[in-house]
Amino acid sequence: MNAARTNKRLLAATTFILGSLLFIAPFQTRTATAAGAVAMQVERIVKLALMEYNSAMRSGEPARWSKYFTDNVTRTSPTGSQEGMAAFSDYYAWEFENFEATWTTKRILVSGPVGAVEFEWDAVHKPSGKPVKLDMVAVIELASSGKFQSISFYSGSANNAEYFASAPGAK
Repeated sequence: MNAARTNKRLLAATTFILGSLLFIAPFQTRTATAAGAVAMQVERIVKLALMEYNSAMRSGEPARWSKYFTDNVTRTSPTGSQEGMAAFSDYYAWEFENFEATWTTKRILVSGPVGAVEFEWDAVHKPSGKPVKLDMVAVIELASSGKFQSISFYSGSANNAEYFASAPGAK
């Protein structure tokens, strides 16, 4: 009789646990789906912004690139940094004036509101006519507004530092 009572308790406990898991499972799936949806949205915005950079560069309109960033944007790179939209816009006005560049994305990795982009920046320095090619990584963070609040560049740009010495915010 004790074995029968133990089996009933075990069956009841198992039923309760399975029932609880079946009840909780849809909520876990929704959370995972929502997190995946954020990553997909961030990746889509990153891709769109990068296509706009190339298009804006071709037409010489840095404001078309800047519109993807918040007013309190920060930009950092091995050659300098800018804080706020005025400094950010000044930098890109300088870059668009001094280079004819194309940003070629190799891969994008997204985690939450942050995207890391491995890319090649292939440019011609307009004043000298010399080609400049940089393999870089950009880490871009999306603000709750749907615009980027920061962008940080990483590269081995020491070989090309001479081209960036006169950039606004240069080190």
